[in-house]
Amino acid sequence: MKKLSVKERQSQILESISKNGLVKTSQLAEQFNVSSETIRRDLNALTETGEITRWLGNAMVPKNDFSVFPVSSRLEDYKDEKIQICEKTLSMIDDSSVLFLDTGSTILHFAHLIKDKEFTIITNSLPVVNTLLDTNNKIIFTGGYIDAKVSCSYGPETTAFLQTIRVDYAILGTSGFERHNGPTTNNFEDQDVKQHAIQCASHTFVLSDSHKATYSSMIKYANWQDIDFLITSTNLNPDVFDSLSKMTKVLKV
Repeated sequence: MKKLSVKERQSQILESISKNGLVKTSQLAEQFNVSSETIRRDLNALTETGEITRWLGNAMVPKNDFSVFPVSSRLEDYKDEKIQICEKTLSMIDDSSVLFLDTGSTILHFAHLIKDKEFTIITNSLPVVNTLLDTNNKIIFTGGYIDAKVSCSYGPETTAFLQTIRVDYAILGTSGFERHNGPTTNNFEDQDVKQHAIQCASHTFVLSDSHKATYSSMIKYANWQDIDFLITSTNLNPDVFDSLSKMTKVLKV
């Protein structure tokens, strides 16, 4: 095995734990050909970020995550995967289209990719608005009350606006969906916005790095059959890929 950077090793450790469930420190040390102390440091780092939990000397991926974190705190997580997912999505969208851009870190990466485009953007995400403000894209904010923690708008004004429009593409994110047969969120008001966005869109894309398939969130906002494409990363578990492919089109990039 080639020598991995700390970030690469920790990413592969997380993937191994996700696939195998409980994993012992000694097993990981042997797998990655490093000392047990090195693995313990990696596991401590992954525990601090909430990506794994520890139990009796074993490591495992949490099966539930009902937390809501600011977008800025998640931008660097799986960044390369997210950018590749966004690049693939962008390649599938016609120029001068009308897009609904959801909240979330992956969608914000997508916003950074389209700074030189001329789309019409409808969004309830303040970070998306700020990212695209000085570009040639036309920005329409949905209105509603502002949730300061996640920097987006919700409420009846937001959904009433979405009921009056049509968009070419809804670009949506998802939380963990391991125990759901559809994309998810941890917020009932966010569920309402996403559902209205799907209803007003000709095409719907869900963008998700593969680790989202390894844990559960609280609320399903759609069935996979309601989604035209799930765009995810190449290391999605093959069994999960086969299962999802029966419900929607899945692209691994």
